[in-house]
Amino acid sequence: MGAECYTFHGEENWSAPNGNTVKVPVAVFEPPAGEAEEIPVFFFPGGPGYSSLGEREYMEQLRKDIGKRTLVTMDNRGFIHAEPALECPDYAKVSPYHNIIHTPAITASLDPMERMEAITGVVSDCYRKLVDEGIDVSQYNAHAVSRDVDEIRQLLGYERIDAFGSSTGSGTVASFIQYYPDSIRAAILGWAWYNHLRNRSPVDELYTAKQSFTDVLALCVASDEDCRELVPNWFQAIDRARRTLDGKPFIAKVATADNGETTLYFDGAAFLDTLYLTLASDYAELPSLVADVEAGDYSRLNDFFRIDDYDPEPEAPNYALGYFLAHVCNDMGTNRPSVADSTAAVAREPAVLGFEPPWLCAWWGEDGDVPPEHNDPPVAETPALALHGQMDPCCTTRWSEHLGRTMPNLQYVVFQGLGHSPVNECRSQMVSAFLDDPMAEVDDSCKDEVALEPWVIEPPDGAQSGDT
Repeated sequence: MGAECYTFHGEENWSAPNGNTVKVPVAVFEPPAGEAEEIPVFFFPGGPGYSSLGEREYMEQLRKDIGKRTLVTMDNRGFIHAEPALECPDYAKVSPYHNIIHTPAITASLDPMERMEAITGVVSDCYRKLVDEGIDVSQYNAHAVSRDVDEIRQLLGYERIDAFGSSTGSGTVASFIQYYPDSIRAAILGWAWYNHLRNRSPVDELYTAKQSFTDVLALCVASDEDCRELVPNWFQAIDRARRTLDGKPFIAKVATADNGETTLYFDGAAFLDTLYLTLASDYAELPSLVADVEAGDYSRLNDFFRIDDYDPEPEAPNYALGYFLAHVCNDMGTNRPSVADSTAAVAREPAVLGFEPPWLCAWWGEDGDVPPEHNDPPVAETPALALHGQMDPCCTTRWSEHLGRTMPNLQYVVFQGLGHSPVNECRSQMVSAFLDDPMAEVDDSCKDEVALEPWVIEPPDGAQSGDT
């Protein structure tokens, strides 16, 4: 794609330089034809810790979104192409984000405390490994990344930038706005995971996100009388399915890497966690799924829990998983939970185990080196456009509505039928139009261009075994 490539050298600790430095790869893509607009678009990658460098299709989509503008992208400090890279590959085996659905945190046992122990030790080991490598782990956070980006902005000779964040990268954009408001003109907050909101109590955040499941059922019954007949009490349907699986879990046998066999246990918490990860692909079947489970018909669960996709040796090659944990935990600052806090949360709501990772930060070794106000809502006049997928329970409009209280020039749009990182023509149209005039109201009339999938309305066949 013809990028100009640079290596940025910065201090690991900007507040107290001690000789330790970071190296960050930076790629600058000029538009393919004609002169670029004056203000470049800096891409803030998500994950956290996911490297988009080398992902040609991803870069081409960003180029399409921003039109005739210069695109600047990079691996943040700690990413796989940066130095040092915060590598903890063993975390891939236990992380709900990377060993999706089959992580021991969800499937290892019917005892939530045993499942908790299967993942927390790996987090502690990762922290100790990075410290033993001489890395000042506390410096890998959105505050330090914001400083890196502003230094890169100056070195490239730009007075101001537009920012485009992806998922947790949008949280870093919010931090950049907080710390460097004069360096940014406008922001695209893509499928945003905002630091100061994701770090609240995991039980509260889980239950807020869980409402998305009932919202899907409400869409179905409002548009289809057969759906209303299948799920007449849609307000309780998710909890009833969960209760059924708690009473009789779904159990599957799968092959291990050494040709042995292991057992996966899926209870009600596993049902919620799996739906959280797969709603965008499973929403049309959800009415029949909950009706089946409540009736004791488990015939859909082999596919729902992706048993045939089980991988005994999961990997996450584009992720620096040590950075994943460092970013999440360090950004919490003094709000990092204690072991007692997180243990109590898991005891109260076992589904926390397969939800977002902030609860794991109790087993991270220290607080991040961030300012006391790091988790305050950013107060700014910066115009911003937040993009959401209707079927993305992670990053719904609840957070943008909250952010809009202190960023009055924030607009948001929900793309029908799409999930995390929604890709459609409407997205590109809206991003380009917003960047042309960030203070104008965006035309979101195309937001429903992706039709909802046909609802699967099939009554249960009757009770079946919960074992495979």
